[in-house]
Amino acid sequence: MALQNEQDQLTAAWRALGAESGQGWRVIELVRKLNCTVHAGRRAPGNEESLLIGIEGSPVGRDVQLPRGQGFSLTRTETIDAATGRTWFALARNIGGQLGLFTLMAADLVALLAQAGDEDPSRIYSALMARIRAWQEFMKRDRTGVLSAEEEVGLFGELLVFKDILKSGMNASDVIDSWEGPADGLHDFLIGTGAVEVKSTVSPVGFVAEIANLDQLDDSLRRPLYVGAVRLSQTSSGQTLPELCDELAQVVQEAAGATTALGSKLLSAGYIEAMRERYTRRFVQVHLGYRLIRDDSPRLTRSNVPAAVQRVKYAMDLDAIPEVATRCEEIIESLGVNVAWN
Repeated sequence: MALQNEQDQLTAAWRALGAESGQGWRVIELVRKLNCTVHAGRRAPGNEESLLIGIEGSPVGRDVQLPRGQGFSLTRTETIDAATGRTWFALARNIGGQLGLFTLMAADLVALLAQAGDEDPSRIYSALMARIRAWQEFMKRDRTGVLSAEEEVGLFGELLVFKDILKSGMNASDVIDSWEGPADGLHDFLIGTGAVEVKSTVSPVGFVAEIANLDQLDDSLRRPLYVGAVRLSQTSSGQTLPELCDELAQVVQEAAGATTALGSKLLSAGYIEAMRERYTRRFVQVHLGYRLIRDDSPRLTRSNVPAAVQRVKYAMDLDAIPEVATRCEEIIESLGVNVAWN
């Protein structure tokens, strides 16, 4: 299983440190790179499982608010080894925080920093903060670590649209930045002046989609607004969700920092790489079509329901909205993106 080695290292290191005594930090080195060092650690008197991260120089001011999660805290700490000129951060499990989930998080960060530790310190810090904030988003959702069957289909569909947007000519970093679905954005992709909302189904007939609220299909907020309708079929010859994630990671790898950024977005969406073996279903894309929301499109918005109606979640048949394109490259200019400049 991916990241299993890092998990085993951490578990063994914390177990060994727990058997020791003494005040202050007790650490075992895990990673030493040009601009970054990582240790497993425990600190008396709390003795909580921790990850110590030293980044060359001063990548951030002391007044910057560091992220905190339901099961962890991130703080600055004193120098804990002979490496001079590094700023040290301590990621510690909170009392009551799930050890298994914290270990997954710490192992993911060890793997990230082992890969990025020779890069510019500011880039290392940015990648670290983005990944920790992705874990924050993950923990807010109170997930078990594995997407539900419905969430798996939804993410698979979003990634197929992600792949199609890449084919339109947008550069990888811009596509990753545009992907708002993992952060529970109003629309899955914000591109140029417009947006694309993705809906996916495995039903062979019809296309009934869940609409989350009164704003999701309101094109007065973002225009043009397209619905990317993805029809999937489950078959033994298709791809698993992890295989599709691997493919996209390969596609974006030439853009600086894109692989790491994509990994953070996937984590925010609820996909943990260490759980890849739990996703065994294989899907193929049957059809991908883009439907343009117009003034006469059937939908509920704040402008066409009584003012007293505050919140609405409803299902609608997307086949009632005509398809205008089957490839993003056919609509990319209407979204306000000139791909010739990318």
